Amino acid sequence: MFTINYQARARLSLDNSGRPTIPITFAQHENGDEQQYRVGNILLDTGATVTSLNKKVADLKKYPIIKYGQPVVMGFTDLDRAIKALMTCGKSRTEAYEYLRAHRGKNLIESLRNNYGITDIGLVCDLRRVSYAVLHNYIVKDVIVATPSDDGVVVTELIGMNLLEKFNISLDIDGKWLYLSKRSGNDVYVNPDYACGSVSFLA
Repeated sequence: MFTINYQARARLSLDNSGRPTIPITFAQHENGDEQQYRVGNILLDTGATVTSLNKKVADLKKYPIIKYGQPVVMGFTDLDRAIKALMTCGKSRTEAYEYLRAHRGKNLIESLRNNYGITDIGLVCDLRRVSYAVLHNYIVKDVIVATPSDDGVVVTELIGMNLLEKFNISLDIDGKWLYLSKRSGNDVYVNPDYACGSVSFLA
């Protein structure tokens, strides 16, 4: 039996697919004003590199874009679908794999669209900076989020590893609790472009 001492616990819920969700508040300082956006049940996704929000919300709350056209988010089936689409266009499976190895991110999306008319692979996003987020009793400053580049695209809003890596976490699914404490180390494991700022405990 292992014992870990956590500093806090927060109530979590499970969505219709049994995935853990928690409440979080994002806040933006702009010319002396503060815009808050509270999400009652945002998905905790340890498989996502970066926290994601919808463009409509980010525009409304004035989250500034710090990098356009990156990252490109590939879904679970995107690469397989791209291979099949390229094979439909006349490439062999080997040629399709080589093509995908030669093209990455936004270049892949643009190349598939311009050269083959394939338009339903991947999602181009913009990176934005939010002044801070309140996760239970913690404040995380300079939170980096990804939002779709194009209007009208709706994504599942989620907390990714760029924010979660700030904590040691444990899930009690039966008891519906998230246990968490601020990590003692400062190492960044995600892409440095996605790294969030400092963490403090909200008294």
